[in-house]
Amino acid sequence: MRPRLRAQRGAARRGAPGPVQLHRVRLEELGAGDQRFRVVRRTATASRPAPPRDASPPAGPFDVAVVGAGPAGSTVAALLAGAGRSVALLDAARFPRHKICGEFVPPAAARSFEALGVLEEIERLGPRRHVGMAVIAPGGEKVLGRYGASDQRGFSLRRLDLDRVLLANARRAGAHVLEGWRLVDLERRSGEGFDLLLAAAAPGGAQAIAPVAPAFAARSRLRARLLVGADGRNSLVARRLGLRRRGHRHRRWAVMGHFRGVVAPEDHGEMIVTPYGYCGINPLPGGLANVCLVLDPARPAATPPGRRRLLAFFRERIASHPLTRRRLAAADLAEGLWSTGPIACRASASVSDGALLVGDAAGFYDPFTGEGIGMALRGGEMAAEVLDEALRRGDLSRGALLPYEARRRAAFAGRLLLDRILQALLARPRVTDWVARRLRHEPALADLLARVTGGTADAGEVLRPRFVARLLLA
Repeated sequence: MRPRLRAQRGAARRGAPGPVQLHRVRLEELGAGDQRFRVVRRTATASRPAPPRDASPPAGPFDVAVVGAGPAGSTVAALLAGAGRSVALLDAARFPRHKICGEFVPPAAARSFEALGVLEEIERLGPRRHVGMAVIAPGGEKVLGRYGASDQRGFSLRRLDLDRVLLANARRAGAHVLEGWRLVDLERRSGEGFDLLLAAAAPGGAQAIAPVAPAFAARSRLRARLLVGADGRNSLVARRLGLRRRGHRHRRWAVMGHFRGVVAPEDHGEMIVTPYGYCGINPLPGGLANVCLVLDPARPAATPPGRRRLLAFFRERIASHPLTRRRLAAADLAEGLWSTGPIACRASASVSDGALLVGDAAGFYDPFTGEGIGMALRGGEMAAEVLDEALRRGDLSRGALLPYEARRRAAFAGRLLLDRILQALLARPRVTDWVARRLRHEPALADLLARVTGGTADAGEVLRPRFVARLLLA
């Protein structure tokens, strides 16, 4: 078994210290039980000053530059800095910040949090525990898959809180964190390494989820021997390295909001299959619930409009399904409503000479199974292991980084195949209803599916003929 890197506090650092559209509106409920809303215009920085950031980041050279401080990027940075590597971790946003996400953390993520040394800190946030995940088929059949043992429960908490904890952990481990600095371009250096051109967003310009055209207050350059693209589905690193594969058959959109007063189970999340796609309802700490619509534009009235009609569109979709209508009948919108899309992307490869991709930058399919955060954490661990070994050997070539791609494929290929199968089922309501009825008669099969998507069972268990035979004969 390969040893897994663990974050070390205060480790000494060597060396120097397809277009995506995003909208956000702030909304306020007018009356209890009345789903009329009005838009309240607010800047995201009105309630607090922006956290401090470097006026001019150090030029380096760093051992590793990580672009993007989500779960994958912060994991890579913390583990490498804890191993004594000099790491620069940069993100265009200033933290804490909201992120469009289902905000579900699968059971397997607990191992990653323990390796990072943040499990107790996350427990103190009071995350909502989940015994499993339920799917409600188009015909109304509900199937609850349970994770099993009490120590294998999933949980949920806001990405704003999770990302803040992981970023602070990377900083404590010794990573040089650059908030409010956006990667503008990159160049390969002759020999090895990269020069990164950075731009600092003007005050207030990088606080939203992802500003489309921020004003730049300053520019700077940063040098690194290795580069990690953790900058999401629309990764600039992937595009500049020629690793982004154009086009994707599933071009879904997502609209997400935080609500109070949602009437839904408190011990598990729900995925409700609808005529327009599906709706995820995930209970959060503090009486909140994450409500996320994932919309298939191939279906009628399923493409979100512009910002001005986003709220009306959201209300219409919620009201169009009897269960979502009941769940949100008396709900108040507590925080912003956001949309993004298309949400699917692919990378032709995840490694290049001196560089690799992690998290959504390495490819993102669909959030239906709720595996995104868990895969980002585990992928970040694998990337850190391979990068540390490459630095130790002094070989930063693509060949030296290929073990990351192989490990990633071995860990995720089965689950991604299962996800594609599930997506094919969702496109066929009658088949989805039939499968749901079978799983209701064979709860052990539903539980196995839940454990696979939760990362505590191998995907091969449900891809074997034996599982299919049991499902057909149930």
